[in-house]
Amino acid sequence: MQNTSTHLPSLLGAILFALSGLFLLGIGLLMGLAVLIAFFTGEPIQAQQTIFFLAFCFEAVLLFTIAFFAFQKTLRKPAADQHSSVSVSPLRILLGILVAAAAILIGSQIGGIEPLNWVLLPLLTVPAVVLPLGVLLALGAQRLPLATRWQSWSVLGLGMTLAPLLLLILETIVAIILFIGVVVYVASQPELASELEGIARQLMVLGPQSEAAQDLLSPYLTKPSVMFIALLYIAVLVPAIEELCKPLGVWLLAGKLNSTAQGFTLGALSGAGYALVETIGVSGQVSEWAVLLFTRIGTGLLHITTSALMGAAIVSAWRERRYWRLIGTYIFVVLLHGLWNASAMLFTFSTLAEFLDQPGTLGTLQPWLTAVMIFLAVGLFVILMTSNRRMRIMTIPPLSEPMISTEQTDHIS
Repeated sequence: MQNTSTHLPSLLGAILFALSGLFLLGIGLLMGLAVLIAFFTGEPIQAQQTIFFLAFCFEAVLLFTIAFFAFQKTLRKPAADQHSSVSVSPLRILLGILVAAAAILIGSQIGGIEPLNWVLLPLLTVPAVVLPLGVLLALGAQRLPLATRWQSWSVLGLGMTLAPLLLLILETIVAIILFIGVVVYVASQPELASELEGIARQLMVLGPQSEAAQDLLSPYLTKPSVMFIALLYIAVLVPAIEELCKPLGVWLLAGKLNSTAQGFTLGALSGAGYALVETIGVSGQVSEWAVLLFTRIGTGLLHITTSALMGAAIVSAWRERRYWRLIGTYIFVVLLHGLWNASAMLFTFSTLAEFLDQPGTLGTLQPWLTAVMIFLAVGLFVILMTSNRRMRIMTIPPLSEPMISTEQTDHIS
């Protein structure tokens, strides 16, 4: 007999995804309204606003779709409990690569041309962001089983909503604690405190947004102490927090999954959802649009790969009590993430040192750091593909798996 009680997890998920979609839709419509006002008043139209208008509306539609699938489970629809596997033809993967490459290439040519940039960049942003993530997700999860339909979509939704929110809160708390520690240290050093107080007074006179103020602060940004604090936060603390929280959906569903392969695919899905939100959030930087979105492909690969590895380890720990595997995987993915963030941060410092014409090796590190990031990206791709192959060997082909009936699924859910 079918259980007619309300399925609370899917109901809460549907509400969360629908409200998040409404929030993003509201922001997108506000951006669109600002564009209309500028258009009719003759004011310059900002390409950033049109990009965010379309990109946020796309995210909203995707979240409404996820809410629909979650609500199907709430209504006990049999379709919500259907299982599936990831299977994308090589032709579609190639087509996705070509369309994404064309979008980025066209965007690089029109980024500084008005009104082409505010008309066409929004249309190019969605494929330039979504298709690379979709290709990486398809390659990493190819021929591996997903969970039920509502569970799979909900994991993607959690990667786009609750996981980024949780990360923002935790990273803000850690940043505040780190800032307090810096303040306490400065207070214990009278000479340093006096120097910083003098700089603060000059900034009040010059204005924090003035070019003179920026010239005043720039040399301090490449000091070893500043670099150490930045690297501590960006390359150690942030990866440690993110790799725990990104596969949030896998943590919540670990007890209901049948194999580590499902944890792997759902982890990849979580990483893709998080990377989608993160990349769209920075896609409005018109002056560096093409370069930014191209480099963000590497970041998306990082998020998908590390979250997939964590997802498999979480399910393995839950089902097989392999806790050391979980701990070792966590340390490994934090190390990968930390190396990536450290390389990107050092590249920024090196560029700044070169711009300031500062002597030393820091200003000449860009080629080496670029090589390191390319090596890391290749390594991440190899890890993703070899892990997929290993999971396929360990897993019975999805088509030979018995389907779980609605009654059985209701019982275990």
